[in-house]
Amino acid sequence: LATTARGDYIVAILGVRQEPTNHALRDIAAVKEKLEEWGRPMVLLFPDEASYGKFDAHEFGELPGTISYGIDRSHAIQKEMVAAMKLAHANTLPIFLIADTFNRVVFVSQGYTIGLGEQLMQIIHKL
Repeated sequence: LATTARGDYIVAILGVRQEPTNHALRDIAAVKEKLEEWGRPMVLLFPDEASYGKFDAHEFGELPGTISYGIDRSHAIQKEMVAAMKLAHANTLPIFLIADTFNRVVFVSQGYTIGLGEQLMQIIHKL
């Protein structure tokens, strides 16, 4: 709650220097203004500190200012996402969720997805 406050948010586990994640972040940069208008937080998590150290947000264009970055220590959040969403491939990244602070998930995407930014916006407009 300290990061997201009450309400809807986007959370993701990123695979740094992996094409599916790179593509997803470029798609998100393409809808930057729309995501900022929505005004809800995005929490982008890295599997470990080494991955975080390799990340350069400038590689993807201008990302939304609503993003908070963090590290998923011990892969706890990733494990929880995989179990709760019954994802078949636990280590396929990135994983993106739109959820709320009551743990209701309305969208999940894993691995390579074309047009992720627009998909996120379609769901957001229905909230």
